Amino acid sequence: MTTLSHSPRRGLTWAVLRLHRVPLWVWAVMVIAGAGGLIWLYELGQEAAPYSGACDGTGMLQCATEMRYGVSELRSAQLLAWLSCGIAACAGAALIGRELEHDTVTLAWAQSVSPVRWLAAKLAVPAVALLGGTAVLTLMFRWVWVSGPDGGANRWNSEYFHAAGSVGPAYVLLGLALGALAALLTRRTLPAMGLAVVGIGSAYHLGDRVRSSLWPASEVRGPWDSTLNHVDQLELGVITQSGEHVSGVDCSDQAVPGDLSTCLSDHGAVDFYAEIHPTSHYWPIQLVETGIVLALAAAAVAAAFSVLRRRLP
Repeated sequence: MTTLSHSPRRGLTWAVLRLHRVPLWVWAVMVIAGAGGLIWLYELGQEAAPYSGACDGTGMLQCATEMRYGVSELRSAQLLAWLSCGIAACAGAALIGRELEHDTVTLAWAQSVSPVRWLAAKLAVPAVALLGGTAVLTLMFRWVWVSGPDGGANRWNSEYFHAAGSVGPAYVLLGLALGALAALLTRRTLPAMGLAVVGIGSAYHLGDRVRSSLWPASEVRGPWDSTLNHVDQLELGVITQSGEHVSGVDCSDQAVPGDLSTCLSDHGAVDFYAEIHPTSHYWPIQLVETGIVLALAAAAVAAAFSVLRRRLP
């Protein structure tokens, strides 16, 4: 009895793998190509490491090597952050929308495969493939980025935040879920792909907007210096004699201590302050945002199953 109950499920999984073997192979090739590109980037970073800071004036050739690595690293982060989400959204829309559009799903449902199990298999197979590939590339990018000449700088940059942390794979799952939901709502492949891409793009943008509020910020006081270069700067300003915080005061062009004192007195202030997220806030914010995105993905999946049940004959 146990064997009979599980056999159809395994058969459905293999049927999904066989039906979508071409896009799965394409994804595998893309992951392998991405891994190869990251290995090349690692080698470029090791070549550029001795020239770190060369663009401060030590040599044209050395500066060109450092700049080439910096541009390549940024492009890699952008591709990993944006392309993986777009692929996931389109995959969810296409894998489900195509069968709904051509009504081939009716044949599957007629062969003792319930609509709920059909949708579960349609989501599980690409989810495993997309999550596995994205996780591998994320770990590799983080390895390259941390071992490069910049030593893991730009961690608060949006693309780096997605490409080097746990939020990247979470957004990929959200993109897949949004694609599936859009396909069930429209029953058309191309409109569903468009809606899914707009949806994941909006979620991506919203995440960038609210990220700084996901964890309490820290306040530091004193003159602004290079220690603030690698933190997430939320607000800069001065503190008046009454203790009021006035943001937006710019003393950046007055770099010597005497000029900074003059800048303070000109604004009736006694000290500088900055609201920041230091490096220690990086992983807490990563994990909080990851949890929120996974909750949204779960909600989109639940909505997809709800739409499927309502549209059953």
